[in-house]
Parts: sequence; structure tokens; C-alpha cells
Amino acid sequence: MSTIPELYNKKCHCAGCSQNNLGYSFVARRTTQRHNKRARLNAIRCERDMSTQRNIMEVDDEPILTHQPGALEESYTQTNSPVWEGASMSDTEDVSVTNDAISNGDNDDSGSNSNEISEDKSEDDVIELNDNELNSEVHRFIATFVVMFASRYVVDKGAVVLIEFINKLLTIYEQDFQLPLSLPGLQRMTGFSAMTKGIKKFFVCQDCHKMYEESASVPSHCDFVKLGARSSCNCQLTKTSASGALVAKRSYLYQSALHRLGYLDLVRGTIIDPMHNLFLGTPKRLMDRWIKDEDIQDGDFAAMQKTAETMIVPGGYTSLNSKIGKQFSYMKADKWKSWVLVYSPVLLKDVLAKDRFENWINFVDACRLLIKPTITFDEVNTAHQFLQTFCTRCDELYNAEILTCNMHLHLHLRDTIRDFGPVYSYWLFGFERFNGLLKNLKTNRKIGFEETFMKKFIEDVHKDDLVNSFLQSTRQTSAFPLLTKLTSSFTPATIPSIRQCTFHLQSFVEASEDPNVLVKGNEPLPPSAFPLSLKSTTTMSDIHYVHLLQYYKVAYNNEQLVHFQQASESPYFVDNTITLLKYINILGQVYKGKGESGSRGSLVQAKFIGSTGEHIIAYTGQIQYIFTHSFTPPPTSSSLTPLLRTHCRPTQLLHNSQHTFAFIKWSTPKNDKSREYEHVETCFPTFSPDDFQCVLPVHRIMLEVATAEHTTRRKVKKMLVIPLPKKQYI
Repeated sequence: MSTIPELYNKKCHCAGCSQNNLGYSFVARRTTQRHNKRARLNAIRCERDMSTQRNIMEVDDEPILTHQPGALEESYTQTNSPVWEGASMSDTEDVSVTNDAISNGDNDDSGSNSNEISEDKSEDDVIELNDNELNSEVHRFIATFVVMFASRYVVDKGAVVLIEFINKLLTIYEQDFQLPLSLPGLQRMTGFSAMTKGIKKFFVCQDCHKMYEESASVPSHCDFVKLGARSSCNCQLTKTSASGALVAKRSYLYQSALHRLGYLDLVRGTIIDPMHNLFLGTPKRLMDRWIKDEDIQDGDFAAMQKTAETMIVPGGYTSLNSKIGKQFSYMKADKWKSWVLVYSPVLLKDVLAKDRFENWINFVDACRLLIKPTITFDEVNTAHQFLQTFCTRCDELYNAEILTCNMHLHLHLRDTIRDFGPVYSYWLFGFERFNGLLKNLKTNRKIGFEETFMKKFIEDVHKDDLVNSFLQSTRQTSAFPLLTKLTSSFTPATIPSIRQCTFHLQSFVEASEDPNVLVKGNEPLPPSAFPLSLKSTTTMSDIHYVHLLQYYKVAYNNEQLVHFQQASESPYFVDNTITLLKYINILGQVYKGKGESGSRGSLVQAKFIGSTGEHIIAYTGQIQYIFTHSFTPPPTSSSLTPLLRTHCRPTQLLHNSQHTFAFIKWSTPKNDKSREYEHVETCFPTFSPDDFQCVLPVHRIMLEVATAEHTTRRKVKKMLVIPLPKKQYI
């Protein structure tokens, strides 16, 4: 009886296994296949290198008959151009053998299962990767460009030809670098395949919904035993396709980083979706209850709709044009969100009973805190207290039927945010919007489309990350425009367009919260603001220019600055040329001028010190336009920004001449505290006279607001201001 295990029963005569007395070694069948492939690939590479050397020798031995002008350039062009007679552009034998070596493998082992074939292909790609490491920035750029170009424009078969072409060029130019011979190998080299590594396909039982991973052994019938049942489900999992192959009757594709976790607490790892929990559950349930209890009647809906039509809502919120008058029929989550945060504090004030309205404001205050992209632990605890008070008061103000499991989950949102971060990371608003993309997708109605689409979708999402990582790891900035053409959209947020000191987030946030912080307008802007959306260069109106001149005099404490019309009298003048911006993105919040999109995105608040110097007051205003202006003050010590404010070292104390401003018309606040409980402020409906305070550095913009026109019973018009949560995407 043979002592060799049954697994190692194949003779391998490769160079590594033949270094013994027998001239061969017993190995596993898959090891034999792998060694044979490696030997064939090495032989192909050796033959290709020898062919290249022969071509180079032929070119070197070619005599130069004359020394006419340009002859030397012509000779050089022949030996270095991609198109020259010394080397053929298509070596048929090499290409065919290479494709066979990659695609077909050994014909003797056609009976091997799919798992073995997949494993061999993966090992072959790893071999190619180890032989072709990215040791050069140029080589890295070539590999990145080819894999992205193939993903966007070329099918897999065409990608093999493209790789052969690039490798031939690298050989002609005597580069010691070759791309992997297969597209999967190239994707592994560049890290492109890691994007879709987590995609898995499952067979799903149509009866009990148990899932079986496709890569594992899948039974023909479901073996799940339901609770209390005596036998298994036994639902058929597969069916026979037109080609005779067994396919899943129902399949499910899933991609998640959770596949890489060795352990997962399913209870704590289950996220409560704030979109459904906060906006699709409680507001609708309470509105139905108020209608049932006749707290809100038909006349109230008509009056609320009339006031709602006067409201100006920022761009990130949905306007309720007619839904309120129709008693909130067929409302989606984004409209319920607008109702809770913007409309309800204004419209329910004169409709609901005082105790029910005040309890509703507890829910509104909690939502204002929870929906912020950046939230502190103290704010999370405060929001939890609001929700706890809200649920407790609901039990007192209504009967027990008002409390649901969804309202109970309000009290678990604190744990979810502590574990998984702000709600913008996981709530379903983004996923719902992607459904629109899926509906418009054209398919070929063939089996397996789901996996192909998910792979392509994830690749497209992460192409920008691949370009970013390439730019950060190399100095090939000239390659940036070419690579960005292969992505759907790319914002070079890491490349600011102006020279400036290092941006410090904490200092920037303090500038908008504390008016005592010295801000002149030329301080560093956040990376989200770049590249600046420049519109046009123009001259500032004479009326507004006077305020700009006065602003510089106050900001730089220099009365020597003169009007541009007096430039001949003094070198210290302020130019009237400005560059308008379409908008500016400050930490994810987009601000626009009045003329860009009506009034949406132009209503803001900023803090100022009161006339007595003791109080800080938030003023509401409307951005007329956003602009940049270049100004360099006289070289005096008082004109230099203190080190504490710029966070620059003494050697970096260089003045940045580019200032970024918003010209804002301010409303005058009224001393009216009647709506203080619901955090609604009151202003006069007209603007205050313009002065130098209208020129505001964009660093000092605090947040966006919504407004509504309100007429009292005495026919006095006033403007209601609803401050909205400050968004900071960090």
C-alpha cells in the first residue's frame, strides 16, 4: 500500500519540484496546476524579453548612412516611438498563449468544481501581483489609469487587449515593469478590487426567508425548522434555467463591512432608523389624533396653509405648498421633517391647546438637536431628556393607545447615536433617494444583473477615493485632470485655490459663535469651500463701496485708507473691483445670494455685540451677494493679524490679501418674547439702513433661518424667524 496520502498524488516536474533524485515531487492537483501556470507565464516572459533584446540589437546595428540635418532626430524617433519597424505591435503567438494560460488553464482538469477554479484564478492573480510591484509613481499612474479606463469604457475582454498594448509599450521603452496579464490581477494591484470585496450573494427561502450563502453548500430544499414545527420548511430553493443549470428561485445580494467582523452583537448592532422613528411615525400619529379630537378643524387647516405660503424655507428643506391645506395627505419623510422643524412651531401656536403645544415643542427641540451632522454628548443627553419628557406627557395628555413601540424606541436613540455617531451616517434619507436612480436604470433582463449592478455601482462610488489616494501618495499632480475625466464627479477639496495658513476647525467655529473673536475676512476657509465657485469680476456699486471702505478702516484700525478715486493722492486706497461667487460651501452648508435662487439659502443669522457692550444679539439678514476682494493694508504693526487668531508661526506671518465677504441687509429685531418658548424670534418686516456692518466675513455666518409673515389681530405686520439647526459636516 502506498504511503503517499491520497491528496498528494500528482507528479510535478517544475523547476522547484524536480530538484531531487527522482526528478519530480508528489503534490496536490491544484498545486500542480498552479506550478504549470507559473512555468508557462515565466516562459512567455522570457520569450518576450529575448524578442525585445533581439529587436534592440537590430536597431543598434543599423548604420546611419548620412549626417543630414534631422537625421539624428529621425533615428532617435525610430528607436523610441511606439510605431517603429524594429518591433511588431502585435505578437500573435504571445497574445494567444497568454490568453489561453489565463482563461483556460489545464484542459485535463475540466471536471474540477467551480470553487477550485475560482481559487486557482485568485492564486494566479496573486502571483502576478507579487511579480509586478508598484515601485514608481509613473508606474502607479499607468496602472491606476488603465484600471479606471477599463471600468468606465471597456468590457473585460477588451481590457485584456488594452493591458497587452500597455505592456508592449513598456517593453519598447525598456521599462522593468509590466501590468498583470488579467484585469482581476490589475484590480488587485491598484486596490480597485477591495471596493467590491464584501459583495455576497445569498439563496433565500420564499417561505421562511432563511438565507444561504452561495459560496457555501446550498441544499436543494430549505432545512430551517420553525418554532413549534415538527419538520423542516422543505421549500425548494433552486430551479432549472433555460440552459439546464440550477439557479436560485430567489436570491439576495448584500455588501457590508460587517462580513469582516468576527463577532457582532445583533441587538446592540441593530440601528434605529431616525427617519422612520422621528418623522414617519410620531408626527403623523399625533396629527391624526389632533384631527380625531377636533383640536384642528377645517378652518384651521386653511388658515395654516395661508401662513405657510408666505414662508421662505432654506434649500435643504422641502416646501409644503399645498399639503397642509389637504390635511397632510400622502406626506413623505422629507416633508414631515420640514413640518416638524420649520412649520409646526409657527403654525400650531394658535391652534393647539397650550399644554399639548408645549409638549409638542419638546419633540421639536429634540429633533433640532438629533438631526445635526455634528453633535456633542451633552446635546445627545439633552435631546434624550426632551424625548423622555415628551413621552411621559403624552401618557398624561392622551390615553394609553397613543404610546406605541415606535415612541418607545425614541428613548433608545441616545444609545444608537453613542454607538454609531450622528444620524446622517445611517438614516435612510440617502437610501430612499438612490431608489430614484435604480428605477431609471436600463437592464438587459438577464440573470445575474443584480451582482453586476452592485459591483459597478460601488466601483463608481469609490472612484473618487482612488483618485484622492493616488494624489496623496504621489507628486504626479499633472495627472489629476486626466484621472478626473474617468470619474462621475470629483471635488478637489484637498487642493485649496489660494495660499493661506493652516485651517483650524475650532477657531473657525468660534468665529461664528463669539463676536468678540477678531475676524477680518482673510482667515483660512474650510476645505469644503474650495474650489471657490467664481462667477464674474465686476466693480462694486458706489453705495456699497463706501461701506466696504469703512469696514476696512474699522477692521484694520487705520483711518489713512482712502477712496479709490483718490488713489493718486495716497498709495493706501481700497480698490472697488470684486469677484462675485455663485455660492459658498462652509462645512457642508451652502449659502447663496438673493439673486441666485430666489431667497432660498440667503436668509442667515450672525451674532453681534449689543450697543451697551454687555449682550450678544443674533441678527437676521438676507445675503444680497457673496464676493471676494483683494486688499493689502499698510505695513503697520496694528494691521497684522495676531498670532493667536491666525495660528501661524512668526516665520509664516504673511498677509493673505484675498478676503471673502457676504453683503447682507439686516432686519431689526423686535423686543417681543411671546414666542420665546418655541424658539421663534420676531423682527420688523423691513431692513435697517445699510452701514459697514453689512459687509460680513463669511466666517461669521452662524446658521440658516426660515421666515414667515405674520399679521396680528390689530393688523400689525411682523416677520417671524425660525432658526434652524446648524449643519457642520466634519
